[in-house]
Amino acid sequence: MEETSPRRWASFKPAGFRGHPMNRALDVLAVGDGNLDVWMRVPRHPDRRRGGVRGSGVVGDACRVGPGGAAANVAMGTARLGAHAAFVGAIGDDAPGSQFVKGMRAGGVDTSHLHVMEGRATSLACMFETPDGEYAFYVCPGSRAIPSHCLAADFVRSARILYVTGHVLTEDESTCAAILDAMATARDAGVTVAFDPGKYWLNPSLESRVHEAVKYTDIILPNREEAEQLTGRPAPREAAADLLEAGVGIVSVTLGGRGCLAASEDRMVEQPAFRVRTGSTVGAGDAFAGGLLYSFLLKENLEEMAAFANATAAIKIGTPGASEGLPRADEVRAFLRENA
Repeated sequence: MEETSPRRWASFKPAGFRGHPMNRALDVLAVGDGNLDVWMRVPRHPDRRRGGVRGSGVVGDACRVGPGGAAANVAMGTARLGAHAAFVGAIGDDAPGSQFVKGMRAGGVDTSHLHVMEGRATSLACMFETPDGEYAFYVCPGSRAIPSHCLAADFVRSARILYVTGHVLTEDESTCAAILDAMATARDAGVTVAFDPGKYWLNPSLESRVHEAVKYTDIILPNREEAEQLTGRPAPREAAADLLEAGVGIVSVTLGGRGCLAASEDRMVEQPAFRVRTGSTVGAGDAFAGGLLYSFLLKENLEEMAAFANATAAIKIGTPGASEGLPRADEVRAFLRENA
């Protein structure tokens, strides 16, 4: 492969893929951001250039309130598919926090290690989405610090997969250290480590933390833009090749409406997206991640993992709301049969 950008992985020693851990209490331990989501479908976004005036509003025709955040969504998604999932994150001791916990537990997610911060507010995310899938996102950050005791070594070792989102690396040094220690503990114990880097480059100080996290990663789940930022390679196949060379076992790059690229040491496949009627694109990437991890737990091959993940996201896209529409495994199988 012709060199087109500086190597960022020279100090990384490839560890290779280590297989599927078995006989553990948890299937998926998701660590990262959790917030209460308020989603509303609106006919359009306010635009003063098109006749809007100060103080004018837009009337929505549907609204949903429930748990959200990438890590929380993946925990909910894998639990809905049939996995035993737990979520570790931080919330405040307020009404939104109580509603978040209630929703997570109703979705079958273990919240026993959730960090509830006294006197602090829970993060809120408000999303306004038009029928064509374009949405505006407003976030009021709350408590997100995760102390190390929430990620005790025995708890981390009890999982088959540790899933971490890059958002949590934006927190204080102690939280970042707790996350990286958990990833190292998981790696040493044979727990599969999955990592979603997120848009880390929006905070330049995060680059070294994200690259440190990649060292412990078995499965990485960037979108196309994130893969390019990580490697300097605009072509997804070249970006995936670089990440594999860095020691990652499986690379899954989402390509929006084009589907996804999935790669391992011995193969690389492109799986086209399924055509579905759009209800809401919010949370589709998290649904994809949950589907891919669930398929991995079943020891399915790379093509099957990519197809299952795409189908999970497609079903989610057909339903309005941030976490509504997450499918059961039998629904995904039926969808795949119908769209074979």
